[in-house]
Amino acid sequence: MRVRRAVPAETDVLVPAYADAFADEAVLSWVIPDPADRAARTVPMFRELLTVAVRDDQVIVAELPDGAIVGMSVWLSLADAAARHRQAAQLAEFPVEADAVGQRLAAVSDTVDAHRPPDPHVYLASIGVRPDLRGRGVGGAILAEGLRAADAEGLPTYLEASTEQSRRLYLRHGFHDHGRPLALPDGGPVLRPMWRPAPDGRR
Repeated sequence: MRVRRAVPAETDVLVPAYADAFADEAVLSWVIPDPADRAARTVPMFRELLTVAVRDDQVIVAELPDGAIVGMSVWLSLADAAARHRQAAQLAEFPVEADAVGQRLAAVSDTVDAHRPPDPHVYLASIGVRPDLRGRGVGGAILAEGLRAADAEGLPTYLEASTEQSRRLYLRHGFHDHGRPLALPDGGPVLRPMWRPAPDGRR
């Protein structure tokens, strides 16, 4: 398995791979409960997300020797106030329909944004692995590569774990719980903010 940065020329391949990896993700399953509707609605959303993220060198993928992409993640370097403002502006431009799905997407965004640390950090926005290859170290390999890059920047890393299984993975990679759990409304998942200090331990 090879772990590397994604490039813009492969966006058409990345979108279905991302959809496979996140088809049963906890938060997305709450936002769009119907699997068929989820599959139809997420492809354009993922294309919008990945077009910008790959352009900005924010996507790390894991691929097999045959080139099949089996895991993906999006990392946002929020090293200063300008970077945080740019990210907020990009999210504000993201098209959201005025229906139940749009309301739940807004609830997720409002919940996590209200509790994101103000200090400079790298934000692990998402990480997913193709279902048939989970439990084989793919997620850990992607995580290690992203954390290596964060350490090279001298920045701490922040995320919200959406399952207890993912939380255990993050604990093994040096994260600790950071503040109170964040419960999404209407019986949604409980997100657990987590923080990994910078290499120098000062942040």
